[in-house]
Amino acid sequence: MQLLNIDANPKTIKGRRRGYVTAVLYLAPSDSSGTELCGMADIAGCKAGCLNTAGRGGMAAGNATFTAANGEALPDNAIQRARLARTALYLNDRPAFMTQLVREIERAKRYASRKRKKLVVRLNGTSDIRFEHVPCVRRGVEYPNPFQAFSELQFYDYTKLPNRRVAGIPNYHLTFSYSHRDEFAPIVARAVRFYGSAVNFAAVFAKSLPAYFLGRDVVNGDESDLRFLDRRGVVVGLVAKGRARRDTSGFVVPAVA
Repeated sequence: MQLLNIDANPKTIKGRRRGYVTAVLYLAPSDSSGTELCGMADIAGCKAGCLNTAGRGGMAAGNATFTAANGEALPDNAIQRARLARTALYLNDRPAFMTQLVREIERAKRYASRKRKKLVVRLNGTSDIRFEHVPCVRRGVEYPNPFQAFSELQFYDYTKLPNRRVAGIPNYHLTFSYSHRDEFAPIVARAVRFYGSAVNFAAVFAKSLPAYFLGRDVVNGDESDLRFLDRRGVVVGLVAKGRARRDTSGFVVPAVA
C-alpha cells in the first residue's frame, strides 16, 4: 500500500511548470473511517462537499457505492478503498505508518531530484490532522514531527483548525480554510487572532471567482496548489468541484446574482 501520491491531480501537476513536484497524503476524510480526522467538519459544513469525491475519487463503475464506517455511501472505487486502508494503518499502527511515510518522502525526494524539481509535501490532502504532534524517526534519529525530520523540505496544508501551534516550524505553511456558514464565523475570528491578520483564507465559490471577498484580494487557487508562494493577506479562491457543486450546507460561497 502506497501512502503518498505524486502529482496525482491536475492542480498539483501545474506546479511542475514552476519547478515543483508535489507529494500528497490522502486519508479518509472526516469520520468516514469511524474516527474523526477533521475536527471542524460538522461546524464548517464541509463534509458533504469534501474534495474526497472530486475527480476520479467520485467515479465508480455503474455508480456503485459502499457504506463507510460512519454510514456514508461512498463511490466503490480503488481510491476510496485505498484512503480507508491508509487511515486504518494510521489509526491502528502509528509507528508503522510513520516509518513508511518517512521512507516514501525519501523516495519522493529522489524522484524530484531526478526530474530536477523541488519536492513539496502536503500531509492533509483530505484530512485535518495536527501532524506537528506526530513523532517519527529518520535515519535513526527521533523527531517530534515530520516537518522537523525533513527540515530541508517545504510542507504546506489547508486547515480549518483555528489554533494549530506551528509558529516554530518555518518549513510548514498553513492556509486557513474558510466556511461561509454563520456558525463558522467565530472560528474565523479565532483563527485571525491566533494566526495573525495576514493569514490567508481559502474559500470555495459556487461558480466564478470575485475580485474581492471579505475585504481582501482574491487570487486564483486553482492555478496551482503551491499555497506557500501566495502573498499574505489574500483569499485563495477555489471553484466548487465534485459534490461541492451541489452544496446546501452554506460552506460554499454562493454565486452573486
